Amino acid sequence: MLGHWTDLVKAGEGLRASTDQDAEAWRASIPEVIRLQSITFALAELDRIDVPDRGLARDRASIGVEEASSRLDELWSGVPMPEALLDIASDASSALERAVYAGLRWIRWRGPGRFEVPEIDLELAGRAGTLACAQPGTILLPGEPVAWWTEREPPRELVGEAFDVEPGPAVQVYRRLDESGRAIGDLVAPLADLPVGLPILVPIAVDGVAIGRFTVTRARWLEANRLAFEGVEADYPIRYEPGASPDAGD
Repeated sequence: MLGHWTDLVKAGEGLRASTDQDAEAWRASIPEVIRLQSITFALAELDRIDVPDRGLARDRASIGVEEASSRLDELWSGVPMPEALLDIASDASSALERAVYAGLRWIRWRGPGRFEVPEIDLELAGRAGTLACAQPGTILLPGEPVAWWTEREPPRELVGEAFDVEPGPAVQVYRRLDESGRAIGDLVAPLADLPVGLPILVPIAVDGVAIGRFTVTRARWLEANRLAFEGVEADYPIRYEPGASPDAGD
């Protein structure tokens, strides 16, 4: 896959060396630009690779980005690196960060009615791959993401006809509460955004590394959630920020 994108980038029209005083640095930078852009494009299609091979692909991409970025730093040592090259290196680093979410799938409560998240056995679920999941006892509305995962099996407690499974981006669900603690709205946002609200999804593992756990008993959290929904008769609409809807994961 990387070779395919390398050939395409080499054929591009935007890789001509500058004729100004930095021409030599520009010419020497072209192989690294090709390498970085090829890695960026290839990582965007990482979900086409079989799951067992993705980790190795990410490792190779990480080495490539580090080597190419270091070479650019050497070539432009002592002078400001052009903004275009900084952007290309930044794009490659960002693509590498997103690559752990390749092939991500959402679990959404289909409804009808509100969903009270059951106990989730994280020991049984294991630490492989990437997983974020709502704290047991959380109350969610129809259509809301209960969890998302990739490169692993989903929690068995969230599998069945009551749930929809579909591609989607890595997101957080933020619950807005009024001054009395009553739920008044939910917002689904990309991970990079930090809107006001109570985060609902707990990050459990990223690329096989355990990074979080449930910290409240289900009974206690369910009681708090039921109190938040007291007097909330109708289900309020769920808002999605740009880039946070399920079709953004296609």
